[in-house]
Amino acid sequence: MVKYASKEHYLQAQVESFANAKRMLKKYKNKISDEIAYDFRGDRDKLLEGIDKGLKYLEVERKKVKSELNNSIPPTIL
Repeated sequence: MVKYASKEHYLQAQVESFANAKRMLKKYKNKISDEIAYDFRGDRDKLLEGIDKGLKYLEVERKKVKSELNNSIPPTIL
């Protein structure tokens, strides 16, 4: 199990994880888009639509964690 130095470190790792998951899913989407031929039943389109929904979910969750991270960091005095 991973231990983090602080909640901020944990949240930053989660933001990075969501961003990485999005990059990986985009790569898979491009690969699937190239490899799966168009079909009349719409299987390819359904698959790509599902991936798009997954990408949107990851972005929403990333923004939530990013917001929590930003709210947990005390403002610095200049």
